[in-house]
Amino acid sequence: MSAVLALGIGGAVAPAAAAAAPGTTAPGAAAGAPAPGVAAAADYASKDLKTGATRTGKASPAGRFGQSLPPARASLRCWSPYLSGRVFAISCSGSAYRVFVDCSNRVRYVTPVLSGSKRVTLVCPAGTRALRGGAYGR
Repeated sequence: MSAVLALGIGGAVAPAAAAAAPGTTAPGAAAGAPAPGVAAAADYASKDLKTGATRTGKASPAGRFGQSLPPARASLRCWSPYLSGRVFAISCSGSAYRVFVDCSNRVRYVTPVLSGSKRVTLVCPAGTRALRGGAYGR
């Protein structure tokens, strides 16, 4: 069973789904480029589900929206995805994994490598919205 989850606009969770939701680009913006006037950074927070410790930072732009997902490993387990407005959140447990969000500026943002059981929240840049997200790794 695959541990990659994608949550689309329709709100359905689909293991190993790569169903691309249509992105939006501001008029005159080049395909794959952030829309003019949109901040290029996304924030993330990861809360350790055992200790309650929270770590925050910037998620890295890691490619184009909708690109194929890396292979999943059976040991990564994710549950309780949430998608609303600029926010994508998911709980995952694994030894080395990343959480990603595809934002409406056609950019995918990815957390640093995480381990253990975490509730991870990614917030797309101001002026954009979260279209889908997921996790990959082991």
